Amino acid sequence: MTDTVLVTGVARGIGRAISERLVIEGYSVIGVDILDDAPAGLAAFEPCDMSDPQSARAALARLIAKSPATRLVNCVGSSFRENLREGNGDKQRRLIRLNIASALIATQSVLPAMRAVRFGRIVNITSRAVNGRETRSAYAATKAGLAAITRSWALELAQDGIAVNAVGPGMINTELFRRNNPPGSRDVYRLKNAIPMARMAEPDEVAQTVLYFLDAKITYVTGQMVFVCGGLSLGTYAPKANAGAP
Repeated sequence: MTDTVLVTGVARGIGRAISERLVIEGYSVIGVDILDDAPAGLAAFEPCDMSDPQSARAALARLIAKSPATRLVNCVGSSFRENLREGNGDKQRRLIRLNIASALIATQSVLPAMRAVRFGRIVNITSRAVNGRETRSAYAATKAGLAAITRSWALELAQDGIAVNAVGPGMINTELFRRNNPPGSRDVYRLKNAIPMARMAEPDEVAQTVLYFLDAKITYVTGQMVFVCGGLSLGTYAPKANAGAP
């Protein structure tokens, strides 16, 4: 068994935080991202577009040839704002390639090494949006699909000693969130006031949960999803007091 972890989407946000924490914890981390800006301490890195199957498979093959991984974090992904009346399927198809197909390609790349040692840990980064999010129908659909895939792979791989779980972030202070949700907007105000813990999370708080699922000592947990959302996934919440809305 190796302590090598493949992380997709290592250059920014949650993926970068996960990679940096894994390096601190002593794992050997290999990664891919469309941006050629890997965090310090990675054992190997390949720039590639994970929504391009041919490019992704080639880059992953080069990484795995150097460092067979028995742990995987499928973190690459994106989100687009899209009102229902504007939908034409284009964003849905793009997000299927990026949020779902990339996870399939990455998982296929590590399965031989995992099966050879009868051990593996796979963590898929989903979203609180699996419960629904207005103006994000394409994103919510693909993340819900990845959550369903998590359970299906858990069933398929359990007897190979491979555990498959998911982490569903809520409002996380990342570049992607800030780009899709401008600070001070009414949408951000409304969402923040719906969080029982009354704050956004930092990417490292997601990384901490991912570490739990990657741990070799967690031997009897598979097919599960944990929300890192400050209670936002629990349903309607009425805050005790509100500041003035923008």
